[in-house]
Amino acid sequence: MESIIKDYVQTAEPVGSRAIVRKHGLNVSAATVRNEMADLEEMGYLEQPHTSAGRIPSEKGFRYYVDWMMEKENLSDEEMEVLEKLLNENIRDWGDIAQGVGSFLAQVSNYTSFIIVPSIKFTQFQYLHLIPIQDGQALVLVVTDIGILLHRKIDVPKGISASDLQSVADVFNRVFRGKKLAEMKRSQLQILREDLKKRRQVIDKALDAIDNLLENSGEEKVLISGALNILNEPEFKDLFKLKRILTILEEDNLLKDILPEGITQDVDYRIGKENLSEDIREMSLVYTGYKTSGDMGKMGLIGPVRMEYWKAAGTLDSVRIFIEDILKKRI
Repeated sequence: MESIIKDYVQTAEPVGSRAIVRKHGLNVSAATVRNEMADLEEMGYLEQPHTSAGRIPSEKGFRYYVDWMMEKENLSDEEMEVLEKLLNENIRDWGDIAQGVGSFLAQVSNYTSFIIVPSIKFTQFQYLHLIPIQDGQALVLVVTDIGILLHRKIDVPKGISASDLQSVADVFNRVFRGKKLAEMKRSQLQILREDLKKRRQVIDKALDAIDNLLENSGEEKVLISGALNILNEPEFKDLFKLKRILTILEEDNLLKDILPEGITQDVDYRIGKENLSEDIREMSLVYTGYKTSGDMGKMGLIGPVRMEYWKAAGTLDSVRIFIEDILKKRI
């Protein structure tokens, strides 16, 4: 069964008994394999698209395979190094992590990836750090009581000292500690600005970063990568079918609606007609949840029913662990 599935996934062509014997060096006749395939067809695990053709796995066959036979193929050390390098070079905040992960998933799998960033239920501001990194630039770090961390480069006046930056951070921490982030208004620093004229630009830049954080924390964000990977699959040469799928990928709510409730950190599957949406019943979803300091995030891969489930599942497992480790370190 596994040989038939993997050969079909690789070629997108029906698999014949002679091909199985030759390719895998089996010590049985083609007739024996043909009889076994006929039995599997009778049980509903294989289908024969044409009388004279070989057989292909049915959706029931794929489901049996992922539930009972499949071993996940995790990312290699080399692939994990690529992911680590990608994120370390491009990360500024959590949004960058999510975008980088989505792009990596699409690239390494050749399927369409999605990553859903949960809404961030900010409560209270805890502290801000301003760290000089080079002349004219500093790193602003914002931490809340639930551990959400923003880290972003900002421009600062050339020649400003580390002690000046620390003084500005002390102002923020004294004025804002324990306040709801939504209550953090520029007007609350107005009295202090006269005494901190030299550092006003730094204060404004830091507030810009916090404003941006607030603007992007109210609701779930859906990031799609590799949508055009679908064009590489022979199953989706039908333009009408392709248009319906791309419409789902373009609409955040449509994508969220096709995902089941109660996603956990275990990898799960929706194969073909198991999907509730009519528009993706010729596709499969492989998905998992990842733990954040807030709600559970979600990520996954969308591809044809003829999908490398073993690689998709192992990839998501590896990436989930990597993401959660990054978030722990940055909290």
